[in-house]
Amino acid sequence: MRVGIIGSGTVGQHLGAGFVKHGHEVWIGTRDPTKLADWAKTVGPKAHVVGTAEAARQGELLVVATRWDGTEAALRAAGPESFRGKVVMDATNPLRLAENAPPALALGFDTSAGEKVQQWLPGAKVVKVYNTVGAPLMVDPTFQGGLKGDMFIAGDDAQAKARVSDIVRDFGWDVVDAGGIRMSRVLEPLCILWVQVGITTGKWNHAYKLIRT
Repeated sequence: MRVGIIGSGTVGQHLGAGFVKHGHEVWIGTRDPTKLADWAKTVGPKAHVVGTAEAARQGELLVVATRWDGTEAALRAAGPESFRGKVVMDATNPLRLAENAPPALALGFDTSAGEKVQQWLPGAKVVKVYNTVGAPLMVDPTFQGGLKGDMFIAGDDAQAKARVSDIVRDFGWDVVDAGGIRMSRVLEPLCILWVQVGITTGKWNHAYKLIRT
């Protein structure tokens, strides 16, 4: 599969390397392709560093992995028409970042980043995913006791969610379907809880697990 990634930060790099590790070909889009030269060399010949619009055109499946304050501009630069009809994995969190303060949500209650991404990409099949765990744990994580973490997803298209679920399971996770894209309003605050646990414990190797009787 050809995967296009919009966003070349830590999340985009980890997911890009993970897709390549699992046999896919990746086009990661960035405003400055030269800054990822070492990353591409390390990941191998199936990793291509290109402009944002080229990544969107090349990808059969697309990933949005941008910082929230640059997401809308990045999607406009990529060209929303290149997303039409495609499955889009939205790994963003609407974080408001301030110096000497923990991150806080910039959106909530009546909308979400997932809903905004779907709005900005009409005709795309957006699935909220990978917003409740740190980038190093996104692909092939190892947890104590051999447990698998639960990855929550949300989206309005059942076939798109099934496709994303297959990928996430291949990457070492169990999947919990939270419902439509509107449920991103519930999933995105889980990022803040995940971060707060990390701040409190000084460790960042945790994930969510839904326990059933």
